[in-house]
Amino acid sequence: MEVIWSICRRDLIAAFTTPLAWLLLACWTMLTNGMFVYTLYGVHGTAGAPVPLFVDALELGVFFLCLLAPAVTMTSFAAERVQGTMQLLLTAPIREHQLVIGKFLASFLVLCSLVAATLIQPLVLVFISQVHYGHLVSGYLGLVLECAFFAALGNWISLLVDSPVAAYVLSFGAITVLLLIGLAGQDSVVHSISDALGLGSRVGAFFRGEIRLGNVAYFVCGTAACLVLAHGALCARRIHG
Repeated sequence: MEVIWSICRRDLIAAFTTPLAWLLLACWTMLTNGMFVYTLYGVHGTAGAPVPLFVDALELGVFFLCLLAPAVTMTSFAAERVQGTMQLLLTAPIREHQLVIGKFLASFLVLCSLVAATLIQPLVLVFISQVHYGHLVSGYLGLVLECAFFAALGNWISLLVDSPVAAYVLSFGAITVLLLIGLAGQDSVVHSISDALGLGSRVGAFFRGEIRLGNVAYFVCGTAACLVLAHGALCARRIHG
C-alpha cells in the first residue's frame, strides 16, 4: 500500500504543480457552477421546479467530464515515455498492479477534486431552498463512479500509445462511442443493447435519484475491466520492452 500511495502522491504533485490541472479545475468550476447560477435565476430556477436545482448542472458535468477526463489521464503513462522515465519505472522494484493502481488513484483523485468543486451548489441550496438529500447522494454517486471509470479507461489507453495527444484523442473517442451507443434506435434488439452498454442511460438514472444495482455494477465492472487490461498491457510491455 505504501508503494501505491507513493506513486499516487508523485503523480498528484506533478499534476498540481503544472498549469494543466488548475486550468481544468477553473474551466470545470466556471461551466458547472455557471450552469447552476443560470438554473437558479433563469427559466428553471423557480419554485416548484420538477427536478432539484442542482441536477441540470451535474448532468451537464457528465458531458464536461467527457472532455476533461482524457486531459487528466493522457499523461499517466504516455507522458512517462515522452519524458524518458518509463524505462525507469519498468525496471524499478515495483509490481505491475501497484503501478497501475497508483496511477489510477492519482487520476481518480484529480477528477474527484473537480466534482468536489461543485459542492458549493447544495451548500447554497441549504440556505435558500430545500435539498433532497437522497437525490443529491444519488447524483454525486453517479459522478464519482463515472470518474473512476474514466480514470481507468484513460490510464489503460495511455499505456497503449506513445503520445499524450493520441491518448487524449483515443480516450475521448472511446467515451464518445459509449455515449452514442445509448442513442441507438428504438428497435427492440438494438434498444436493449444500447441500454445495456450506453453510458448516458446508465449515468442518467443517478440524476433521476435512482440508485440501481445494475448501474453501479456497470461502472464498477467497467473500471475493474480497464484496470485488468492495463495490468496485462503493462506486463506485456515489461516482458517485451
